Parts: sequence; C-alpha cells; structure tokens
Amino acid sequence: MRERESLFEKIDITKYPVKRLVAIPLIILLISFAVLSYMQLTIDSPVRLGMDFVGGTMVKIRTDETVDELTVKFSAFPIKLVGKTDVGNEKMIRFRPMSEAQKDELEDMLAKDYEKGQYEIPKSMDPIFGEQFRIQTVWALIIAFILMAIVVFVVFRTVIPPLAVIFAAFSDIVIALACMDVIGMELSLGTVAALLMLIGYSVDSNILLTTDLLRKKGELNEKLRGAMKTGLTMTSTTLSAVFAMFLVSSFIYLFSAHFAAIPILRDISVVLLFGLVMDLMNTWMFNAGVLKWYIERKESKRYVKRGIEKEKVKKRVRA
Repeated sequence: MRERESLFEKIDITKYPVKRLVAIPLIILLISFAVLSYMQLTIDSPVRLGMDFVGGTMVKIRTDETVDELTVKFSAFPIKLVGKTDVGNEKMIRFRPMSEAQKDELEDMLAKDYEKGQYEIPKSMDPIFGEQFRIQTVWALIIAFILMAIVVFVVFRTVIPPLAVIFAAFSDIVIALACMDVIGMELSLGTVAALLMLIGYSVDSNILLTTDLLRKKGELNEKLRGAMKTGLTMTSTTLSAVFAMFLVSSFIYLFSAHFAAIPILRDISVVLLFGLVMDLMNTWMFNAGVLKWYIERKESKRYVKRGIEKEKVKKRVRA
C-alpha cells in the first residue's frame, strides 16, 4: 500500500504547470500526423492496408521448402508476402489481387505440385469487396465519433470539457495508427475492431476524470489526485488483461504442437496496448491540464464578479 502511495506521489500531475502537461501530448500527436503523412505520400494511404481492404489470395502449404524457394517457385504470380505460420513446417503465401485466369493457374499449379491435404486456400478477397470494407470502416469510425460526441455533450451540457474528451479519443486513435505504421502492421478488420474499442476505453477514463472534477465537491487538486488514482487502477487492470491476451495469442504455439498462434487476437491486443498507453497520457496530461485550466478560469471569473482581487483569486483557486 505504501509503495502504491509513493508511486502516485511521484506521478502527481498537480505539481506541473498546465502548459507542460498539454504540450507533451500535442507534440506526440504532431509526430504521429507526420508519420501518417509520410505513409500517405509513400504508399498513397496513411496506413498499410491488409487483404481485407485491398483484396488478394492467401495460400497455406505444409512443405519443407524454404521461404526463398517458395518465393522463386511462385514468382510468376504477384507475391506480397511469404512466411512461416508457426505450425510445424507450414508456410503462408499472400498474393496481391489476381485475375480469374491467374487464380485458376495458381490452383492448377498447387494441385500439380502438392497433394490435396497438403495445401489450402483459406482466404481470397475480391478488390471490390475490399473497397466496400474500406468505405464501411471509415463510416463506422465517423458514426462512432458522432454518437460519442452527442452523448458527451448531452451529459455535460457545456463546450470545453466534451471537446477535450473527444480530442483525447481522436488522439488515441491517430497515435495508435502511427504506431502501427512504425512497426509495419497492416490495417485489418481485427485492428479496426480494436480502434473502435479504443473509443470506448478512452471515453470511459475521460468521463471519469471530467465527472469528478466538474461535479464533485472539494479542492481541485485533491479531486484530480483522487480521479487519477481510480483511473490509473482501471487502466492498469485493462492493460494487464490485454498484455496477457497478447502473450497467449502470440506464443501459445510454443507450449504444444496442437496449438497455433492467433494473429487476429495478437493484432487486436497490440493496437489496444498502443492505444491504452497513449490514453494514459492523453487523459492524465492533456485532458487533466485542459480541465484544470477551465475550472480555474471559471472560478476566477466567479470570484472577480464578487469583487475579489485577481491575485487573491489565484491563491484561492490553486491552494
């Protein structure tokens, strides 16, 4: 318990000026925008799009052939990726969108060179469907933000606090996308689900902070410390669960040959880890800083109207 209290004392954000608290998240957000802009100029998309959004074909082959040998063998087709699947000697080959004639030729080649149970084509996506998924993903994110904004504005019935909550959620997603670009992760239906989940996690912690500061009675810094203790406990618990999911989905195959890695859960957990860590920063630095400034300014105006000198106001608000 003492260790926990000392930890909170070390990260007590009430000791730092508002400008410094707000500046750090904004700088990281600007860097994230720079990364996304670079990707847009480089590959004509702010993030790498997976098969779900651009189409293509995936083939899994149980063979002792090396990755290089398979790359040479299927060089006549538009190969995007060749790698291992962590299941015995199974290899995975991903192809870019192909014509129907090329798909038939690929199937004929697989049937000729491998036995029937030795290979499978678990996924094949037409580019047209990929384009539809892309549009639906954009609309899903837009609608989620609109609904979130409506709920937040209805709850608080003011302007600046809800805008800070919305900005924090937006920043979480932008930074998570930039982190995906840095590590080379592709956008898939699984990662889109994780991004939508981030909106919920972000709103949860930010509404906790905003409610405590605006509606609870007491001294501002004490309310901020209390909200931070509760919020950090909530988010650290979630981070622990998500990290456990990442470990299991990524390394379960090491314990038994009967298990295989679960890529979709691994991708979801990675995006959530990025987003939740950034949410700690955006909630307890940016949003907390904005709310502290907003409340102090509001209280200052209230005291000034009552005829209290400004210097006394500052002392009274920050005491």
